[in-house]
Amino acid sequence: MISENKGLPDGCTPSNTAAIASDLAGKTYGLNCLDQNIEDDTSNFTRFLLLGRAGVAQYLNRKIPSKTSIVFTLPNTAGALYKALSCFSLRDIDCSKIESRPTSASLLSFLKFRSQVTGRKRRTQAAVPRFRYCFYLDFLASELDESAQYALSHLREQADFVRILGSYPAKSRLVGPVANILEQLKHADPAQIGDAQQLSVEDRERE
Repeated sequence: MISENKGLPDGCTPSNTAAIASDLAGKTYGLNCLDQNIEDDTSNFTRFLLLGRAGVAQYLNRKIPSKTSIVFTLPNTAGALYKALSCFSLRDIDCSKIESRPTSASLLSFLKFRSQVTGRKRRTQAAVPRFRYCFYLDFLASELDESAQYALSHLREQADFVRILGSYPAKSRLVGPVANILEQLKHADPAQIGDAQQLSVEDRERE
């Protein structure tokens, strides 16, 4: 928006407006870097996720430290979260992050529908209340590891809903086709990369 002077809010111009972005973004859009390291907390960082429908678990091996992200819901019973986490602790699988978020309306509807179809009244009569939370958990193992598979199987016995979001290398390491493409770009002619980017922009404009 700044480099093209398009779509800026009223009163904003390229001369009185700045963008907080990476050095690469500045070079890509031909902008000057006015200042660096402007954060007020040096331990603060941004986490970027590269998402795809095809996973990369098949490219992971025991030599590559791995991490897996999952989401699950639990019945509203005493000790439910403790029992869920014990699925991993009993197998010496370390968890690096857990957080809760309100469950979406669509997932609540699915759980209610499944409860009606399967006739599950199992753990509590009010198995699917009007409001509940999803738990997002990261654990330090690949979903294909034997111990992780046992832990996930055990978790499915405790949880009403479990979804594996994916396994990936820890510490921002890239593997598989993405790593191969980036390696090729390191040895490519910068002019060719620029031509490819221009063609990509033109293709998007035609679409």
